[in-house]
Amino acid sequence: MQPALFRKLSLFAELDDRELASIASVAKTRRYAKDDVIFHADESGDVFCIIREGKVKITMISPEGKEIILSMMGPGDFFGEMSLLDDEPRSATVVATEPLEVVTIWRTDFLEILRENFSITKKILIELSRRVRRTSNRIESLATMDVYGRLARFFLDLAQQQGKVLDNGYVAVTRPTHQAIANMIGTSRETVSRLIHELIRQDLLLSEGKTVYLSKNALDQFRAEA
Repeated sequence: MQPALFRKLSLFAELDDRELASIASVAKTRRYAKDDVIFHADESGDVFCIIREGKVKITMISPEGKEIILSMMGPGDFFGEMSLLDDEPRSATVVATEPLEVVTIWRTDFLEILRENFSITKKILIELSRRVRRTSNRIESLATMDVYGRLARFFLDLAQQQGKVLDNGYVAVTRPTHQAIANMIGTSRETVSRLIHELIRQDLLLSEGKTVYLSKNALDQFRAEA
C-alpha cells in the first residue's frame, strides 16, 4: 500500500514518512460486500482492522436469538484490537452494512507498531476509554430510561459523533435503519418509526432518505430527556 494513504487515517496522522512507510509495508487491504461477516464472536483473533471505506455494525446475539447492535462504525474507525491485546476470542461479530474496504494488520506487526509509536498507542487507549464510557451510558439508559429517553440519547450521541452543523442551525446526521436503531436501544422497529414520525410532526427533526436533520430545539429537548 502507498504510505500516503495512511496519512488520511486519523490513527496514523501524526507519523512521519518513514514510520508511515514501515506500516504500509505490513498492511493489507481487504474488501467485503454488504452483509459479509468480517469475523464472528468467539473466533480467535489475529488481525487489526481500520475502515477505509464503508460501514460496519458490531453485534451480539441474545440468548433469545435477537440481534443486539453494540455500535456502528465508519471510515477511520478501527476494530479487532481487543483480541490482539488480551489474546482472548473475539467479543462480538462484525458485519459490513455496505460495501467495505478495510486496512488490516496482523497481530505481531500491530504489537510492534504499538511498541514503537506511543502516539498510536495513546489514540487506541483513548478510543477504548470512550467505548467503555459509551457502554456505561448505554447500560444506564437501558436500565433507567423509557424508550423515548433512550432514543433521545441515541440521537444526541449520533450528533456528537458524526453530526455536521449547518448554517441554518440544524445538525445533519446519517441514521441507521429503524430496525438497527431498535436493536441498539432495546425496542421494536415499529416503536422507533412511531417516535421518529412524532418528532417529525413536532418539527424537531427532518428526514430525507438516510439523512436526519436535528434542530437546536430537538437537541435541547433530547438533553433534557437524556
